[in-house]
Amino acid sequence: MFLSLVRITSLVKFKNISILIFILVTTSDLSARESFQFNLGDKIHILSDKAFRRSQNNVFEAVGNVVITHKNNSIYGEKASMTFSSGDTKVVGNVRYIGPQVTLYGSELKYNLNSAKVLVKNARIISDNYIVLGKEISRESNNVLIAKDAEYTTCQDCPESWSIFGKKVHITLGEYIRIQHAFVKVKGVVVMYIPYLILPIKKKRETGLLFPSFGFNFDEGARYRQPWFWALSDSNDLTLTPSILGRRGWGNELQFRQVLKEKVWFEVNSLQSWDKIYEPFKRNTDDSGQTTFRHISEYEHHFATGNNFSHHLNFTDLNDLDAIRDFDYFASDKVTGPETGGGGFFGYRTSLFDINLESYFNKNQLVKNPKEFDHSYVQILPEVNLSMQPISILHTDVPFFRDISFGLDSDFTVFKQNHFAEGNFIRNAQRHNAVPYLDWKLGYLGPVFFKTSAKFDYQHYRFPYAKQKTFTKSGYIYETEASVKIEKIYGLSYRDEIPADKLSEKSRSKNDSNVSSQIGGKSIIGVLPKFSNYFNKEVVNFNRVSYRHSQEYKLKHYFFSDSDIHGNEKFKNQISQNDGSGQFDYIDSIRDREFELNQTSLRTTLPVRDTVEVQWNNSVVRKTTRPGNSLEDGRTLRQNFRYDEVSFFNISQGYDLRSNNDKVSERFTRLFMEGSLSYEKLSFNASEFYFYSTQKHVFTIGAKRKFERGEFGFNLIYDSLSTPINKLVDVEGSLDITSLLTLYASYDYDIEDKKYTNNTYGMIYSPANNCWKFDLRYSRDLINTKIAFNFLINFNENNFRSLSGRK
Repeated sequence: MFLSLVRITSLVKFKNISILIFILVTTSDLSARESFQFNLGDKIHILSDKAFRRSQNNVFEAVGNVVITHKNNSIYGEKASMTFSSGDTKVVGNVRYIGPQVTLYGSELKYNLNSAKVLVKNARIISDNYIVLGKEISRESNNVLIAKDAEYTTCQDCPESWSIFGKKVHITLGEYIRIQHAFVKVKGVVVMYIPYLILPIKKKRETGLLFPSFGFNFDEGARYRQPWFWALSDSNDLTLTPSILGRRGWGNELQFRQVLKEKVWFEVNSLQSWDKIYEPFKRNTDDSGQTTFRHISEYEHHFATGNNFSHHLNFTDLNDLDAIRDFDYFASDKVTGPETGGGGFFGYRTSLFDINLESYFNKNQLVKNPKEFDHSYVQILPEVNLSMQPISILHTDVPFFRDISFGLDSDFTVFKQNHFAEGNFIRNAQRHNAVPYLDWKLGYLGPVFFKTSAKFDYQHYRFPYAKQKTFTKSGYIYETEASVKIEKIYGLSYRDEIPADKLSEKSRSKNDSNVSSQIGGKSIIGVLPKFSNYFNKEVVNFNRVSYRHSQEYKLKHYFFSDSDIHGNEKFKNQISQNDGSGQFDYIDSIRDREFELNQTSLRTTLPVRDTVEVQWNNSVVRKTTRPGNSLEDGRTLRQNFRYDEVSFFNISQGYDLRSNNDKVSERFTRLFMEGSLSYEKLSFNASEFYFYSTQKHVFTIGAKRKFERGEFGFNLIYDSLSTPINKLVDVEGSLDITSLLTLYASYDYDIEDKKYTNNTYGMIYSPANNCWKFDLRYSRDLINTKIAFNFLINFNENNFRSLSGRK
């Protein structure tokens, strides 16, 4: 007879403890497993290999594979000791605690049966999107944990790659982590100190400190910006960013966002600085001896109802134009042109027409005084656009009457100076622009497709401050086209699977020869055995591709007739200047002479007065199969394939029928050629405009080649239409020194001036774990030299965030 199984059931109450023990003695083998159940208001279950009761000390001990369950908590360990009087439980040996919303691992655990408080030493928390390692982690309530000497990271497989260490870490489960005296560590090296840091650990927005951004300027010193995010509600939030702007002094940024309903929102962004350096016209960075308030502010809102009505407004204001240069990190994405200010539009769309009202009031940046407002700058106050969708008048199968449609594009624009200050040019005008058009598709005559169009180009101007109050220009533009398209398809695109045993010996040996195996640096002699089982059949996949070569021949004729220009002679001379400086925009150009303007975009167009154009267009498209998905609904046949343009080559030549030159070569207008080729890792593109009358060129060429350990590319621009001639080349490349380190560089060089306009050198360190990146960059242009670095951390879901504030 051996004591092989002991079952003890005890009823325990901490004020009056009574123990009822039932001992069942049976014969069995020498293995033992003990189970205990206590009633402490809620049941406690204890499972272990061995158990001991010390009645004198009122202590219960369990040894070997201990499992304790109490309420919603489970505890695992090698040895447990429980004191009935206090409810304190101590578990040691590879402990694990599983509770609501959290799982803790450690070497030692203390648990109180009364309060359900937990303390784990040498602990770690492993969640779906973060890890916390701490010398000690305690659970104060269901959703609050306190960690001492702990590190936080989002790297699941590399917690040593980067982490944030804090003497005290406050964790609110499912919400955020607060870290006091935070040290950002990379590979164990401290790179940054933050007094107090709050990090969200859930997708819902939370109030707290965000990651700071910082920068450095050799003349102005270090810049530190600490954003604080306030989640006011689910529909609005506020971000305040107190900043230390180096020697410039204190600053602040503000962002307020509000969503009123779907497609209705507004946003305010502002930067304020109490600048100790700035003075107008001051070029150095010495202290000015006074504090100047400066700001850049932006307001934007959007409103839309359904698919018909929409409204948008954007306005940027600043109290000195130099702020765009001094605070470029804030202004770069808010001021993108030579002006500040802004405007908006109201738009209404139907199936028949679109009508838009837009207006802009801008501040010209191209002035000497940074605090001056250029009242002579021409504003658009307002512009009304009306566009009619093409209306089908006739649609038949009768040859030469296949389809006839009518449409209209029109607008009314008021050009106005804030204060009347006209010089040599008229700068205040009201313009009516209307272009009704008729499209007529005649159809096919054999393989040739014919179509023609006619439009009436009409502009009328009214000048409120001129002696001659009006000006009108109009004319008819006709365009006729005959085209032939030829296509040839090479091959058939499909996907197929063939069992390996059906392959010929020649194909099988060729397939085996492509296999190269290495063990210990030495090649395997012979052929590896085939791997197959009941659920796996050895097959060879074949993906066939096909190519389509398309050629299109076009013969087009442009004709401009019944030109009528009358009215203000001053304005006529103004818009006729070759440099285009007298025009409000391209609509003001005289149609049959706009190709003579010095603007490259207009010089490269064909004259419409009486011109024939011949086009030859080529393209090669590759068709490959896509993997099938039987679970996807609504998949069409076209979606089973992918189409990629491999190359194209186009030629266009114009011939002026109205030219007074007797030489045929002099009647040629510009020649245009363009082409592109992509082959594996090489891409190439080029374009050329050639002008016979002046023998000038606008030529661009570029190429890019990807290698196993990097890439290289260049672009060359030659524009002899410009004065002076533009000869620009830019070269860029990158080299992967290792799988972790990439070097890159780019050069912009002006061949005509024989100087570099912009140089950039840099390196990117990217660990294989995809947890963080480090970008170090040196750049120099004609004005500034900068050294910058960007440290990015992958927080959650591959979302890299920069510590320096740069994108």
